[in-house]
Amino acid sequence: MRRWYYGWSMLGVLAITETISYGILIYAFSVFVVPLEEAFGWSRATINGAITAAQLVAGLLAWPVGVVLDRYGARWMMTAGALWAALWLGAWGFVTEPWQHIAVWVMLGISMATTLYEPAFVVVAQWFERRRSTALTVLTFVAGFAIIIATPSTTWLIHTYSWQVTTWVYAAVMLVVVAPLLAWWIRKSPADVGATVDGLPATTSQTVRAVPVGMVRDVLCEQGFWLLVAAFLASTCALVVVLQTFVPLLIDRGYAPADAAWYAATAGVLALPSRLLFTPLGTYFSRYSLATVLCVMQGLALIALMLLPGLWGVWGCVVLFGLSFGAITPARAALFADRYGVGIYGALSGILALVLTLARAVMPVLVELAREQSGDYRGIYIWVGIFSAVGSLGIAVVPALRQSGHEGSSRANAD
Repeated sequence: MRRWYYGWSMLGVLAITETISYGILIYAFSVFVVPLEEAFGWSRATINGAITAAQLVAGLLAWPVGVVLDRYGARWMMTAGALWAALWLGAWGFVTEPWQHIAVWVMLGISMATTLYEPAFVVVAQWFERRRSTALTVLTFVAGFAIIIATPSTTWLIHTYSWQVTTWVYAAVMLVVVAPLLAWWIRKSPADVGATVDGLPATTSQTVRAVPVGMVRDVLCEQGFWLLVAAFLASTCALVVVLQTFVPLLIDRGYAPADAAWYAATAGVLALPSRLLFTPLGTYFSRYSLATVLCVMQGLALIALMLLPGLWGVWGCVVLFGLSFGAITPARAALFADRYGVGIYGALSGILALVLTLARAVMPVLVELAREQSGDYRGIYIWVGIFSAVGSLGIAVVPALRQSGHEGSSRANAD
């Protein structure tokens, strides 16, 4: 009888810690905006600028964190990130000046870099190969509930107690729940518990071995790598546009705020089944084709909203966007792990995360500048939609390109 594979237990722990970490560090923030505005009279630009600064810090740290993850594993890095988050979430409850608020979130940017999806995906890449799609499906599907849990929980805590008490509660959760789970359960590789990748017999499972960090330079000279980066950059631009402007755009068109929020929530709900639908397909179909389809769908969602009349456009955007954006993140993780192997996965995903984080920080400003010039969002949606759809086609040609100085995941992971 085959022994239970420790990787599945660890994956369950990661699913829990990612759900909590994303809920606290990302999704809960928006609920604090109005209470902080009412308490201190700060502008919303100032309040929201803090999380933008945090995301920039996380992006800048993505590559060095990835290098450390490749070399030493995620256990102590993620544990330290959770403890660091507990410290600064506790401090957040004592801020009285804007600069203190921003400084706290700059520090929390370090925790974002060390506790969210990037390090978790490194763990999945190192522990799973044949079952990587299944593992990514489980992880991202469970973590997808973070926004559903965090928003009402944060609202209840703030209304029942105060925003300060809520920050201290979240600090305690990171300290006594997330950090101990990570420290106790996470391991660098299957060999640490006497297992092999996927828990399969040694004759059918490949052993993860280190790939020289110098290999990263070879990959950075590869045209295929930058085509992938460009495609996912285009996809991220489309994502930012929709997340930032979809509700205001519908309100500008005459929809009631509650109806606009409902359509946005529907797109978010569709992201959950999309992970169950599309991520496992990577086992049976080319990951390049799958990622191309998802990114093109996201671009077409923006174009549909502008070109189709009335509710046809709204529902076209909601369905296309909801089904695509939820599955793009795990598809991207699996594609990079398969193409480049796990030895330098952390470093490469860190470089990609840096580019995408900068896009998330810059795009909101560019979108509003463009809207001020044109008077509406129509041109933004059409051009970004085209950019996303056409740019994503680059993914489809990558398999035909030579991997400079690299031999692919199947060789990079084998002895």
